[in-house]
Amino acid sequence: MKVSLKKAFSILDGRLSTEIGDVYEMLNYIFDANFFTHQLPTAMRTLQDKNPEWFQNGVNIINDIKRTNNTDDFAQLMKLIDKGFPTYQIKLGKIDSKIEFMAGLERFV
Repeated sequence: MKVSLKKAFSILDGRLSTEIGDVYEMLNYIFDANFFTHQLPTAMRTLQDKNPEWFQNGVNIINDIKRTNNTDDFAQLMKLIDKGFPTYQIKLGKIDSKIEFMAGLERFV
């Protein structure tokens, strides 16, 4: 699955740059799952912990944009990505890791 850099920014940086449905779509693809809302934080942590090469490369691109433009301001980053990287795509890979249904609910049980 290929997604735009702006769409991938949500899972690479952690700040929502697209519709939440896109986050579900990406994480469901990556983990070959069908997540519920309470599972998303665990899926994001697992993705960061596993740190696959495609994820590292995407984070490095985002960090290069931040460093080159001396900003971590969300609005500025979105403008920079829209202007300089409108067609750049990140190829998402799969992760072989199961996120349990109760993940994210432990503190409420």
